[in-house]
Amino acid sequence: MNREQLLQAISHYPALAQRNMGNTHKGTFGTLAIIGSSEGMSGAIVLAGKSALKAGCGKVFLGFAQPQLPLPFIDSAPELMLQTAITLLEQPQISAWAIGCGLGLSSDSEQLLTTVLAQRNEKIPYVFDADALVLLAQLNLSHINTNLTANCVLTPHPKEAATLLHCDVADIQNNRQQAAIEITRQYHCWAIVKGQGTVIASPQGNITVNTTGNSGLSTAGSGDVLTGVMASFLAQGMPIAEAVPSAVWIHGIAADQLIKQGIGPIGLTASELIDTIRAVRNQMWATHQQHSTDLF
Repeated sequence: MNREQLLQAISHYPALAQRNMGNTHKGTFGTLAIIGSSEGMSGAIVLAGKSALKAGCGKVFLGFAQPQLPLPFIDSAPELMLQTAITLLEQPQISAWAIGCGLGLSSDSEQLLTTVLAQRNEKIPYVFDADALVLLAQLNLSHINTNLTANCVLTPHPKEAATLLHCDVADIQNNRQQAAIEITRQYHCWAIVKGQGTVIASPQGNITVNTTGNSGLSTAGSGDVLTGVMASFLAQGMPIAEAVPSAVWIHGIAADQLIKQGIGPIGLTASELIDTIRAVRNQMWATHQQHSTDLF
């Protein structure tokens, strides 16, 4: 991105260019807890966790929905702190939560989500993705109060959106904006209907359509990266009205930048997005710093 493009991005997503660089420590930039990854799906929260770290979060815990940890640490990201999901739920001083990446649909997974909802702190933001969305839909169908509020975000792709609304995928694709609004109405929270022109709906029914991204994002783990980035921004203290569209935008622009570098869209992998997301945010911060200096 050139300077003009970066300044334009900063004008739309100012929170991405702002960072306290004074007397700080790891706690300054938030503590995120990510719950998911049943047996055979351990990669999902690893992708989300690595994304969260490189999007700027100070500390990231991974809570595996398994009786025992599948591995002692992550070779490629030893900074990630690993616990079982049940243990992580007892962890104090969490700034934001993300639930669902590789969670699975077993009765144990449903019980875990039910526990998360029962213990949910209404002052802390939560991002629900992937299998957590399917389980939420089942609870909703059973008329169980999911107790979501305006500091929660649901991030379905069209099939998951159809599951949440108990309709067909074609119904979602025929009017994606209306689908997003209906999700916010039923679940009382933010909704993101992913896909070409990702639709973002606030609990008040305001709609934004994202314009970044390409078909390279249609790959396994891409949604986990988005969840990690969004939850990271929330853990860092970004207002939810800024964190949600900023995460969707930077996730898409990273894919666009990779295509310009000849990486994708064919064969673009989710893990390749992560370093580019970090690079874009740092470019925005540096450009903002230089522009502020130039003004004086």
